[in-house]
Amino acid sequence: MLDENDVIEILSAYLKQEGYEVLQALHTTEKGIDLIAHKPGMIGRLFVEAKGGTSSREGSNRFGKPYTKNQVFDRVSKGFYSVVRLCAEHPKPDEVAFVGPDTTWFREYLQPIIPTAQQLGIQIFLVSEDRSVSRFLKKIG
Repeated sequence: MLDENDVIEILSAYLKQEGYEVLQALHTTEKGIDLIAHKPGMIGRLFVEAKGGTSSREGSNRFGKPYTKNQVFDRVSKGFYSVVRLCAEHPKPDEVAFVGPDTTWFREYLQPIIPTAQQLGIQIFLVSEDRSVSRFLKKIG
């Protein structure tokens, strides 16, 4: 099960393969924007809010155990609040994205908000256990 640190690490590697320079990749113990990247030749930066599928804190009740369906709902809800706030704080040409683990429940809660995410220009990345990354919602425009 991927925790938030795993998700950030895997997306960072993916973005580097896509030609981005990772300017910031925070650990869950650090406060701030989880991941910031820039692609040379592009004007704006990419700001990413990440959520994991289990706790990254040793000693917590959920450490190493997958989040329940309700906990995934909580992660997606809080994540999208953060993403919409990033949209307000970093308007175009900056871009904003959400990344989480590629699980049934993350997909279930993300699917209904795709049209709104699309209208806001929010990208959604999903990270699989095999460390592959897919775009759940491709950037528009």
